[in-house]
Amino acid sequence: MKLDKKIRLIKKRLTESLPGWESQKKMAVMSINTVTRLAFYAPSNAKLAAVAIILFEEENKLKFFLTRRTSNVDHHKGEISLPGGAKDGDESFRQTSLRESQEEIGIDIPLEFIGKLTPLYAPVSGFLIHPYIWYSNERPSTIINADEVESIHDVDLDELQVDTTLSTKNVKIKGISIAVPSFEFNSCTSWGATAMILSELKDSLA
Repeated sequence: MKLDKKIRLIKKRLTESLPGWESQKKMAVMSINTVTRLAFYAPSNAKLAAVAIILFEEENKLKFFLTRRTSNVDHHKGEISLPGGAKDGDESFRQTSLRESQEEIGIDIPLEFIGKLTPLYAPVSGFLIHPYIWYSNERPSTIINADEVESIHDVDLDELQVDTTLSTKNVKIKGISIAVPSFEFNSCTSWGATAMILSELKDSLA
């Protein structure tokens, strides 16, 4: 399928009913039951945030950015994440996702809005995360904010869409090493809230 047709299809799929929690929970770090499900309900005082999934064309493929966070950030130190952060003042969540992409990895070219995914509450950090999807017909140039981002990873969208990337990763949580669901991409491994967001994107495009 030509990439312009694929983008139009993605845009259409994102206007339809989203799989939401049914997809997100597949990559949760804990087994979900009626008790653990409660941890993912956002409280009224949840901190508000937005992230950006920036799709771009390169070598006749659709790719997106993931970043490795530094040890200087307040939350999710050293983890693989999507560009994003806390909402400022009266800005919209869409504006937050763009501003944070500019601040973290220097994206400063116009992007086409494609759609959004279901907000996800991350109980570890207390953020209610709103994912927004954007598109560029070429790879945007990037500049790392070294205080927040250690590295940038270009991930082929096809890697997300195949089941062979589904894996587990041993992670220490409260001092205990447990195997958590993950996406084992060629350049990095995603787990936790980011993987839960990407799981919904994967299922939305199936």
